[in-house]
Amino acid sequence: MPLLDELKNKIASYFREKYEITPTKIVPSTDYSMLTFGNTALTAELTFIFVDIRKSSELHDTYNYENAARIYQSFHDICLRIINSRDGNVRAFDGDRIMGVFSGDSKNKNAVEAAMNIRWAISNILNPQFKPEYAINIGIGIDMGQTLITKVGKGRNAENNDLVWVGKACNYASHLSSHATNCIYVSPSVYNQLKDSNKVINGQSMWSMINLTLKNGKKVACYNTNYHWESLKG
Repeated sequence: MPLLDELKNKIASYFREKYEITPTKIVPSTDYSMLTFGNTALTAELTFIFVDIRKSSELHDTYNYENAARIYQSFHDICLRIINSRDGNVRAFDGDRIMGVFSGDSKNKNAVEAAMNIRWAISNILNPQFKPEYAINIGIGIDMGQTLITKVGKGRNAENNDLVWVGKACNYASHLSSHATNCIYVSPSVYNQLKDSNKVINGQSMWSMINLTLKNGKKVACYNTNYHWESLKG
């Protein structure tokens, strides 16, 4: 079939066929059997964490390519291992940032504690590899909400497919991370579900409420903290 006809038929089928949506409590992977390349989707309440390296475009100028690669490898290794240790799942790597997804009753607690662990590890494990003036900063954003998950790409080719996470939570967590510099931003919906152990230390609040103007011009309220702790599991 010529490419033009193939594209027309495929796009028409997306809009013609009804979606089959199944609720879930898990964080699916690309090979999850209930997700196909047709109009099938899962829906779940999930918490998203995005971790970005600030000014990553300058890494290649500040360091040579080998050292920039070492930084990316170290950054991803820290984030992946810590998110997994907090019962999260990494579902996207994008050079200078990573996306983790949490489910279940403790998803907000786990995401926030992972964020604090990551900040500690970047400051105390990765940055000591450099002179202080070359230390990297990260921004972390976290939001939660109902999410539709569907599969995109080309069937029968494991290298050309991925999952799309449709909903406010994924989008806003990404926005929050892009505004954060050496701190953690969480949405009010995440903050309001945290217990005091994740809000207060020595009688003092770890968080402050601020207002942000996103790149799309929308004003949003969120909570931020510079706090971090070691307490790494394992």
